[in-house]
Amino acid sequence: MRVTDGLSLSTVVRVNSDTAVQRVGGRYMAATPDDRLHTFEGPDGSVSEVGERIIELVDGERTVGVIVDMLIEEFEVSREVAESDTRQFIELLLGKQVLTVG
Repeated sequence: MRVTDGLSLSTVVRVNSDTAVQRVGGRYMAATPDDRLHTFEGPDGSVSEVGERIIELVDGERTVGVIVDMLIEEFEVSREVAESDTRQFIELLLGKQVLTVG
């Protein structure tokens, strides 16, 4: 399921049951139902610590808001930036079938 136009902070997301996510060679990789392999990289191609941390925090129980709160505690980032970037990243992963709502 793809969520667009404003993923709510109260939304709970989980790894898609048809997606395999595991750490390989020190970084996370996801194999999605469409047989694609995804890694979590920043714009410069380096491993995204924040992206990988979001994957670790997605457990099917935490809301997007709780994940944002945890990222603010762990990384030097403002609430505004954390909310925006987290929502965008999760929406991207929803579109790639890595994550699903619920």
